[in-house]
Amino acid sequence: MAQKAYILAFNDEAVDEAFYGNVVTLTVDEQSASAGSLQLRLATRLLSDGSWSYLEDGRLAPFTKVSCRLGFVGGEGLAGVLGAVAEAFGGDGGNDGLEPVFDGYITAVDVSLGSAPGNAHIAVSAMDTSVLLSLEEKVVTWLNLSDSDIAQQIVAGYGVQLEADATATVHQENDTTVVQRGSDLQFVRMLAQRNGFEFYFETDRDTRAVTGFFRLPQLDDTPQPDLAIQFGEQSNLRSFSGRLNAQRPLTVKTAQIDVRTNSVNIGQAAETQLAQIGDKNLPTLIGARLETLVRPLEAQAQMLVLGSPTSNPTELQTIAEAVRDEAAWFISASGEINSDAYQAVLRPRRTVLVKGAGTPYSGTYYVTRVTHQLQGDGSYIQRFEARRNARDLDGSEEFGADRLGLPLPRT
Repeated sequence: MAQKAYILAFNDEAVDEAFYGNVVTLTVDEQSASAGSLQLRLATRLLSDGSWSYLEDGRLAPFTKVSCRLGFVGGEGLAGVLGAVAEAFGGDGGNDGLEPVFDGYITAVDVSLGSAPGNAHIAVSAMDTSVLLSLEEKVVTWLNLSDSDIAQQIVAGYGVQLEADATATVHQENDTTVVQRGSDLQFVRMLAQRNGFEFYFETDRDTRAVTGFFRLPQLDDTPQPDLAIQFGEQSNLRSFSGRLNAQRPLTVKTAQIDVRTNSVNIGQAAETQLAQIGDKNLPTLIGARLETLVRPLEAQAQMLVLGSPTSNPTELQTIAEAVRDEAAWFISASGEINSDAYQAVLRPRRTVLVKGAGTPYSGTYYVTRVTHQLQGDGSYIQRFEARRNARDLDGSEEFGADRLGLPLPRT
């Protein structure tokens, strides 16, 4: 069985073994909807000269760069199960087999000193690269650009590459004036939301370069290693819970005045543009039943969305489709992973197959959040949140795919 290991670095320099010995907990929270964060709880003690260990350590200064890579490494010779020194994995570059789960900057330091020996710690908080975009609120007018072009220009100003899906609408000056009021982070997130996109930063596993992403959820990639609940020797979940929410819009409509003709422009979406991950979507599950219960004025389970006045109807249609895509996620799930059994690091913004939860709740999920927690005693806990836009198995699932060397088991 591979061993758990992690590398913590400040300003791209890995800490020494003594530092790891004082780590009480290390928590990394990766999310799709907000910035990633890191929380480090570090033991401190009173020294003979009256100072406290790490309290004046320059590595814990505000806006010091901090990074964390973690994973499972086979073989012998590691400097302990956790806290292996960087030299054991290749040092300053290259792929050492660990997942880069956080790159960011220290934003806060809290000190708690107790009267009893050993009852003192330092809590360090950090935020991923998004923090750089959050420091200044501004008013900016963006003319004759698409939302993806605007996002490219903003992120490039921070020296970070952005991989962006192209957005259809170009906001012509005579049709729509796009005005930013707030920080770059707030503004780019708003642009992403109205196109049904995600905006986030991730670190490349090989080059360790931080890249921004402004794009649709990636639902067609190869799933991560399977998660299994009450599934014999393949079980790797301590808990799993799912929820089906039937109070979701089935149709989205937006209407606004055309500023040139003074007529009404309409955008409407009755289906999601995203790939369906499962067999039955919400309209299939509840559409026929609603027809016997409710007689709608216009459309079944319709949501009305206010759009900006524009002469470009594609702008309203994009907004309607984005809201409909979000409404399509009607099944949510959460759980805790037995990391020793899973032998992998689960990541957000990727799919994963769940098995053992019965036909309705087994299948493909899109992971939206993973919280990694490493304890000083060597334990590694992973908690996750995920969602899907269809229920039941559709037959395309490859549980125990060849990459794991396992046969196709029952669901």
